Amino acid sequence: MNYNPEELIPIVAEITDLYTRGESTSVTYEAAQHFMAAVLYCIHEAEMMKDNGLVSCDSLDVRSLYEAGFKEVIDKVERAKEKYRDLLSSFSSYGNRNLSDTVLKAIPGFFKLYSPRFSPQDTIITMDYPVTDPVEGKTGIDAIEEYIDKIAEEQRFLAEYPPGYVEKMLRAYTPDYKDHFFNISEIINVMVLRLL
Repeated sequence: MNYNPEELIPIVAEITDLYTRGESTSVTYEAAQHFMAAVLYCIHEAEMMKDNGLVSCDSLDVRSLYEAGFKEVIDKVERAKEKYRDLLSSFSSYGNRNLSDTVLKAIPGFFKLYSPRFSPQDTIITMDYPVTDPVEGKTGIDAIEEYIDKIAEEQRFLAEYPPGYVEKMLRAYTPDYKDHFFNISEIINVMVLRLL
């Protein structure tokens, strides 16, 4: 849906006021663009809720759409944190530093730095660990939530193998597997197929 920028400016002005803590009514052009993108991201979240039958956008004005979308962003952050805690409960890096750093450092870094009010569209981290089906066309919490889901799915798949088997197959593939930036489940699939 397209919105008249004049409808969005009061919301951007409020975000600017919050950002500057009322000390200034002006920000750089780049900051204003960034806040406009934040507003549009939240409105898009509300529109996605409409597409899923979770909210009726037809009767909502732009401000209500923004607020509904902002609330959805907050809810997604909480859901993603819960999914992340679940992932950690049985997480194994299988000795791979990239997977370990991504899950144990990068993802918590996202949650620490993520700003739903000022920058919901920012993904912040580079998602260095390559999942089998890359996250595409998403940013912010949408990208991170999907990324966590995909890593968790891979963890469930790898957990089906006996203890030590994944590491054994990775060592057989390449002795320095701990330092490689590859998807572990893809390597395991290749190695298992070689054994058939």
